[in-house]
Amino acid sequence: MTYWKTLLAFAAVLTLCLAWGLPLAAEMAPDTMRVSEMWEISSLDPAKEGTFIKEKALIAETLINAAPDFSLTPCLAESWTMVSDTVWEFQLRPGVVFHNGEQLTAEIAAWALNRDLEVNPSNAEMTKIIKVEATGDMTLRIETSELYPPLPATLVYSDMAIIHPDSEMNDQGIVTHPIGTGAYVLTEWRQAEQTVFLSRFEDYWGQMPSIDTIVYRAIPDPATRSLEVQKGDIDFIADAPYGDLDLLREAGLNVILASTARVYQIDFGSLHDTPFEDQRVRQALSHSINRQDIVDYVLFGMGRPAAGAYEDAMVFANKDLEPYAHDLDLAKSLLAEAGWTDSDGDGVLDKDGAPFAFTLYTYPQRPGLKPMAMAIQQQWKDVGLDVDVRIMDWDAIETERGPGDARLAAFASAMMPDPDYFMRRVYTVEGGYNTWGYENAEVEDLMTQGMIEQDPEKRLDLYRRAQAIVYEEQPVIHVSYYGVNIVHKPEIKGFVFNPVAHDYMLNTDMYIEP
Repeated sequence: MTYWKTLLAFAAVLTLCLAWGLPLAAEMAPDTMRVSEMWEISSLDPAKEGTFIKEKALIAETLINAAPDFSLTPCLAESWTMVSDTVWEFQLRPGVVFHNGEQLTAEIAAWALNRDLEVNPSNAEMTKIIKVEATGDMTLRIETSELYPPLPATLVYSDMAIIHPDSEMNDQGIVTHPIGTGAYVLTEWRQAEQTVFLSRFEDYWGQMPSIDTIVYRAIPDPATRSLEVQKGDIDFIADAPYGDLDLLREAGLNVILASTARVYQIDFGSLHDTPFEDQRVRQALSHSINRQDIVDYVLFGMGRPAAGAYEDAMVFANKDLEPYAHDLDLAKSLLAEAGWTDSDGDGVLDKDGAPFAFTLYTYPQRPGLKPMAMAIQQQWKDVGLDVDVRIMDWDAIETERGPGDARLAAFASAMMPDPDYFMRRVYTVEGGYNTWGYENAEVEDLMTQGMIEQDPEKRLDLYRRAQAIVYEEQPVIHVSYYGVNIVHKPEIKGFVFNPVAHDYMLNTDMYIEP
């Protein structure tokens, strides 16, 4: 069945449901899975919202995928070869069909990749691609600005997904209806209701999914997601409140605990002209945090105390690093060395007449963040810091946070399966995440070498050495590795968690047991 036949079939069902007043999700198809999305569904443009389009909705795909061990696997590209220091060739998979019935070609893939780079400049920064062109019907040539061994890994990134040029766009050139090659076709997007409807693509080149229809509804609040799955109005959720997990199990729901490539970290408004400029202060804040207690009692055992960005299971982690020890005496000593003392006996440290007071911001979508922030607030109070906690949406934090404030967030550490992805963004002067202004010439040099080193082991050693430096300097404080929970009805079978996913990734092995 082609894309248009699928769309017409859906329209017929929609008309009947509206006319008869039937619940749309229940009547759309014999097998319908209702999934809650933890973020607002504000865009369907894969160049900027590829995580939802590729990993969750399964609408579009990338040239390359990653296995659960973060090794690279073929997807829309069957193979790839480094032709010269700056040129790569990719052989596309034959027989792949877009949702509109057209065949995948190198010309279409080149158009899609060039658009991904143009629409989202961070894609160009990440990939270092300066030219994409078709050199044959199924041969794609990609040129980078310099020698860049991680290029294939960057093409796993969801924002580099391939869509057809006939994808609908608005007046601003933003895609509103992507036409991909994935296992599911977009049939409707109700933007005002934050709901997306998907139907199985009958001409999918890979393993045909068993579930006919998927309905995504945005439910950013974790407590509401938990309530909806308990009520039976939603079939599959991620990141329920940790305190609800026993209750959800008792309700007969399946609860899966897994680890993903994500880390809870604290970053600062600025490392210049603020108390956080002093390395001793940052080290003291890190030593003040009881990471094991947070994992055990705040996260209900989900996750593990963090030493750096990467868990030991990840091949590029520096396994010699240990989480900063919880040591209040050492923390107080470091703060005193930095000039922070309780001169007036009110329990709050001060320096030059100013109290050590700031706001720790975090956001509500991930259930561990708010209770973690409250716990860290208390632990910092124990060493004399006056910390206010504010829960706000991400964009609001970006607006409200001042140079002397901090933020607790959960950052994906391997959106592309290579150590350069996270470290470059966080620890280099030009890094997109490094809004706090961290600078270290040795780290910059090691990562510059890592960009050109072609021997895999030598290259990994460069990044591990850089990890040791930032571990010592603590420009950001890593608290815990991220544990994710998936909750679904027992009738849903075949879900397998993939740690490569940004949050979670649906798979075509899933089915609904009658």
